[in-house]
Amino acid sequence: MFFRRKYSIAETGLLQGMTDVHSHFLYGVDDGMQTEEETFAALDYLEEQGVQSIYLTPHLMENFPENNSKSLKRHFGNLINRYTGSIDLRLAAEYMLDSGFDSHLENLEDKPLAIADAHLLVETSYLTPPLNFHQTIQKIKQKGYSIILAHPERYLYMDKNDYKKLKADGFLFFQLNLLSPTGYYGRQVHENAEYLLNSDFYTFMGTDMHNLASHRQAFNIKSLTAKMTDKINVLIENNRRLFFN
Repeated sequence: MFFRRKYSIAETGLLQGMTDVHSHFLYGVDDGMQTEEETFAALDYLEEQGVQSIYLTPHLMENFPENNSKSLKRHFGNLINRYTGSIDLRLAAEYMLDSGFDSHLENLEDKPLAIADAHLLVETSYLTPPLNFHQTIQKIKQKGYSIILAHPERYLYMDKNDYKKLKADGFLFFQLNLLSPTGYYGRQVHENAEYLLNSDFYTFMGTDMHNLASHRQAFNIKSLTAKMTDKINVLIENNRRLFFN
């Protein structure tokens, strides 16, 4: 077991033909890419690696009060008008379940930015659960959306029982950060990701790319077994169906 061959993301071919459902390429709006040049350099690199389609999911959270559906659509329009690459880009958002979330969900003139029009990508604090977590989940369901929970492996307040309770309701899906199994976010997140992968708890996968340099380096970490690669490929196929159906 100790001598099982490990592979890097770059050599597995996972990026070839990939659809990404979680990224921060919309420059100048959050803690992701900050300039047009940075965004286009990252997109050019991913195009070289074979990535075909990406949902841009900038943060909607109290830390970035100027962000809303209308403003992000405007920024996205500016990006699309100048982007000349071949990757198919679409706009959604990553919603923090904070005290401002209800206003994003309830504002009828500011329709939530959903993936494939039906799935809200949401996140929580890494250290503490949001107030009224399960009530908020039910409210989202009542609005007709399902939930993609971003990177549950990174929520250090969650344990295996929490994962199981959340997965018991079929309208909530888990999204793996591609770098989590590499150890990029630390040992605990790595172990959580392995558990969730082996338990088949994930449905989707995202890079959650904020900058190119750190991801390009992590893509070369030899950390994935053949079994993990096979499981991640299933998630990538789910991403593709979500994007093109």
